[in-house]
Amino acid sequence: MTAAALEMALGFTPEDLTSNRAGKLSPTQQVKMTKNRGRSQVINLVMGGIFIVFLIVIGVVVLPGLMAPQPANSSAIPAPIIIGVGAFVALIIVFTVFRSRRKITGMDGAVLSVEGVVKTRSGAFGDANQFASTGMVYRVKIGSKTFAVSTQAQVDAFDDGKTYRGYYVDSTVPILVAAEEI
Repeated sequence: MTAAALEMALGFTPEDLTSNRAGKLSPTQQVKMTKNRGRSQVINLVMGGIFIVFLIVIGVVVLPGLMAPQPANSSAIPAPIIIGVGAFVALIIVFTVFRSRRKITGMDGAVLSVEGVVKTRSGAFGDANQFASTGMVYRVKIGSKTFAVSTQAQVDAFDDGKTYRGYYVDSTVPILVAAEEI
């Protein structure tokens, strides 16, 4: 593939590539990252809100019935177990949100690079018997780093077995911002 095909597929310009080679995001790429950071924060807030609603429903609807005296042969799960599991899940979610928030905040524009032979992969996931749940996964591995990309065109822009240099921003999942054949 040509350099122009990579530029078009990954959405970068020669000016962006020059900035990336210097270890920085271009102003255009900074704007894209800021938009992505905002989306990630909104998703975190929505997921946190859904979890809070879920906990309120459990606390108001489920637990009062379980706190009432149960017959000796009841198979109901004891309330302390439900509360313990809920607290454990809450800790996992809080840890995950803070970790992803720290990674998102840490995207300061520093661009890292990796060199190596490219290996691409595309494939479906999900249950083949349930067509609606099947999705596609697109991956590009450059040297030791694997990048999730969003389209088959991005995968097709690379030639398997050739050597490339990929420029990326380290995040929860590394974000490929540009690449060039070397």
